[in-house]
Amino acid sequence: MKERLKFTLKAWPTIFLIAVTLSYLTELAAKHVFGIELPEQDQVEIMRRLFREGPVSLVAFNLALVVAVMPTLEEFLFRWVTRFSKALWPVSSVLFAAAHYLQAPFPDNAFLALFAFGLCQCWLYRKTGSIWCPVLNHSLFNLTNLALLLFTAFV
Repeated sequence: MKERLKFTLKAWPTIFLIAVTLSYLTELAAKHVFGIELPEQDQVEIMRRLFREGPVSLVAFNLALVVAVMPTLEEFLFRWVTRFSKALWPVSSVLFAAAHYLQAPFPDNAFLALFAFGLCQCWLYRKTGSIWCPVLNHSLFNLTNLALLLFTAFV
């Protein structure tokens, strides 16, 4: 029988740090190896403006959408297929990265970072046996990014 990681809240800081670090290292490697930098995205400026000037209800709706609804839907959509075979991890991760890439075209290193994040999520799902682990990790990842956007909106 396969050994599964035990789901504990004590493990979350480590798991989250590993996923964020791998995504960040992928972006750094693409920048320094391939010379590709992420340009400022229109969506980022829209979110900054929303945090500064938007009504509280719209800010709350967007926070709920980005931190709770979308991670849950995306993880169920992209990770469920990986329960059938470990060989499907790359397929799931490519589809995950492509969905984000096509939504708002990013340069190639963002695709690579999203792909790496997708692989981390597949591994987490497979090792814990629970879809809720990648959902929570994805939510924390999005929350971290929103916190950074919020910080830069007022700096």
